[in-house]
Amino acid sequence: MDDRPVTLWKLRRNAEEISCRVRLAPYGIEVDMLNDGAVVLTRVFATDEEALHWARERRGRRESEGWQPVPLDPEPESPRLS
Repeated sequence: MDDRPVTLWKLRRNAEEISCRVRLAPYGIEVDMLNDGAVVLTRVFATDEEALHWARERRGRRESEGWQPVPLDPEPESPRLS
């Protein structure tokens, strides 16, 4: 399976940027957390609902710590998840 990741969100604080990407995998939905472009955490979920819930919680925690949203660049031919 060759599914391209979709960036759900990006946040920045000072000079550091974190982002969250999601993609379909043969064994479920993979969510990657990236710090300055490098994957630092990968979680696998059985459903997209579980994956999106986890990603929203992570974003909420970071924003409560002072991280600010960064506009996403459009990804051609990729659906946008909210």
